[in-house]
Amino acid sequence: MNYIRQILTIVSKDIAAEIRTKEMLNSMLVFVILIMVIFHFAFGEVFEGVEIAVGILWGAFLFAAVLGLNRIFVHEKDEGCLDGLMLCPTDRAVIYFGKVLSSLIFIFVVQMLALPIFFVFFIKMIPLSNLWLLLLVIILSNVGITSVGTLLSAISINTKARDLMLPILFFPVIIPILIAAVKLTGLIMTASKFSGDILIWLRMLAIYDIIFLLVGFLTFEYVLEE
Repeated sequence: MNYIRQILTIVSKDIAAEIRTKEMLNSMLVFVILIMVIFHFAFGEVFEGVEIAVGILWGAFLFAAVLGLNRIFVHEKDEGCLDGLMLCPTDRAVIYFGKVLSSLIFIFVVQMLALPIFFVFFIKMIPLSNLWLLLLVIILSNVGITSVGTLLSAISINTKARDLMLPILFFPVIIPILIAAVKLTGLIMTASKFSGDILIWLRMLAIYDIIFLLVGFLTFEYVLEE
């Protein structure tokens, strides 16, 4: 319980800081909406195919996630809070899981605000019975995105070109999650009921999430020390 309380303390600190500034949420949300508006008017009436729409959706989500993950350690680094966190008598994994959970919350909020706009622009109808599956896919994908992004953000924050380094490291690693998320979202929006293909991709997404979380848990301490 003490371990969980320490994680929630970091999360509450990040949420309170974001509520005061709103820098991360505003930039992510505006970026996602701009991408959807641009592609909507670019394709116009000739737009066809759920696959293209799903690709636009997850492309917007990933680029917005990079914007947020780039900022997850900026305040701690610039204001010296990261050194204070490292001096706390607690496991370094607490910092990692706290930042992962904070990023997960911020990204999920932006996605929930952007999804209605996506449906209005690109998808006219989705089976209501599959909405819970779509939310499950988004949550599982976000776990993988934030677990990888938090670790790589901690690595890039100590470099001179930190804003450029994170995307370079992030996108090649996140490809398996991107493929699974796009495939699952496409199947959910076109299938009328749960199918075996959806289950296969869900398992793959869950396996990657577990792997990435374990890698972050085992290596985060050494990343901070460097």
